[in-house]
Amino acid sequence: MTATDLALWEAIRQGDTAAFAALYERYWRRLFTTAFARLPDREACEEIVHDIFLTLWTERARLQIAAPAAYLSAAVYYQAIRFRRAASASRLHYSDELDTLSTDAAYNTGETALLGLDFEGKLTAALNQLPQRCREIFLLSRIQHFSNEEIAERLHISRRSVENQLTTALRHLRLTLKCLGVVWLVTHLG
Repeated sequence: MTATDLALWEAIRQGDTAAFAALYERYWRRLFTTAFARLPDREACEEIVHDIFLTLWTERARLQIAAPAAYLSAAVYYQAIRFRRAASASRLHYSDELDTLSTDAAYNTGETALLGLDFEGKLTAALNQLPQRCREIFLLSRIQHFSNEEIAERLHISRRSVENQLTTALRHLRLTLKCLGVVWLVTHLG
C-alpha cells in the first residue's frame, strides 16, 4: 500500500529520508514537465526541481504544507517564471569580435548614477569630518592634482607635513568608507 502525500510529508518533517525519496520519485517527473512547459531548458528545469526538493528537505521543520502536490506544483510554476524573468533581465551576449561588443546591455546607468550620488554624499561627509587643513591638503592633492611640493609651497608648510596630512586623510577615508566596499577607490586616489 502506498502512503498518501500527507503521510509522506509528515514523515519527512520527522526526518525520514525514505519518505523524502518516495515523494521525490512520485513527483519529480511531473514537476520537470511543468517547468519544461514554461521554460524549455532541460538543465534549468532539472535545477529548478532539485532546488525545490532541496528547499523542501532543508526547510521541512518550518514549512506548513497541507497539500504537498499543490505546494510542489505551485513552487515549480513560480520558480520557472522567476528563472525566465531573471534570464531575460540579464541576457549575456558572447562575441569573439571586440568591435561588435556593446556595453549598453550590461550597464545600468540609472543604478550607477544613484550609487555614485550615494558614494559622493558619503565621501563628502567623511571629508567633512577631517580637520580643515587636512581636508584642504587632500582636496588639493587628489582633486586638483597638485604635487606635494606645490601644496607645501602654496600653504607655506613643509613637504613632510603635506605627506603626514595626506596619510591621515587616507587612513580616515579607508576606515570610514570601508563599510561601503570602496576601499579600493580610496587606495586608487593615492
